[in-house]
Amino acid sequence: MNRQDQVNQSCYTANRVASTYLRSNLQVPEVLIYVKYGGEILGSRVLDIGCGAGRTAVFLSRWAGEYTAIDYADRMVELCKRRCPGIDCSVGDVRDMSRFDDDEFDAVFFSNNGLDSLVHEDRVLGLREMNRVLKPGGLFVFSTHNRDFVGAHRTPEFSFSLDPSVTLRRFVRYWRCQRNRRRNRRFQRDEAGYAIINDPAHNYRLVTYYISVQGQIVQLGEHGFELVEAYDLNGDALDTSTDNTTSSWIWYVARKV
Repeated sequence: MNRQDQVNQSCYTANRVASTYLRSNLQVPEVLIYVKYGGEILGSRVLDIGCGAGRTAVFLSRWAGEYTAIDYADRMVELCKRRCPGIDCSVGDVRDMSRFDDDEFDAVFFSNNGLDSLVHEDRVLGLREMNRVLKPGGLFVFSTHNRDFVGAHRTPEFSFSLDPSVTLRRFVRYWRCQRNRRRNRRFQRDEAGYAIINDPAHNYRLVTYYISVQGQIVQLGEHGFELVEAYDLNGDALDTSTDNTTSSWIWYVARKV
């Protein structure tokens, strides 16, 4: 495990962080995608990677004929099982899914930007593994951070309030952000096709992969996928021929070639 991987996995394993995902619900683009492709999901073999605390499992496990969920953070798996008793959910890593057969699943989901926790080389491994376990023509749905987003390189900010208690809470959070920022910003880098950014998530505890829309389309094609469509945070379909600067996350729908 590389150092960047340790930083991200330790964050997701922490009780305080993991418990925040218990309050998470489906996002607008996910609802639209689930509804639009519900006919394919219903009764199919679904693999839900990075299932977290069960946010997507609540829905996919009910619709799928065979539902399998994995997450590389053991605490997340515990919470997912608590939220959805009886589902097939276990600790697993997208980089090595050798326990699954080739072409085993009809649809693969990797939501909440889970793929962005990995360094580039591991992201490539994950894409290859997801392609391997997905049947030809199978559905691949995931989200990822947008490199062209105008706020991608935000730094910690602090503002005063007329309420002293609010100011104190803001100061404590700002101090935590600055502390984590000092630890993690050394992992940042800008490459030709992607960037690694220490962004505000969980008070700057994560080191995250960002890629442009065009870059993601190329990356999908290099690893056996064809883009079907993409959505922004508001659930609006994107014109993928142009850069998008307003949405921090992008949802992609693709198929195995």
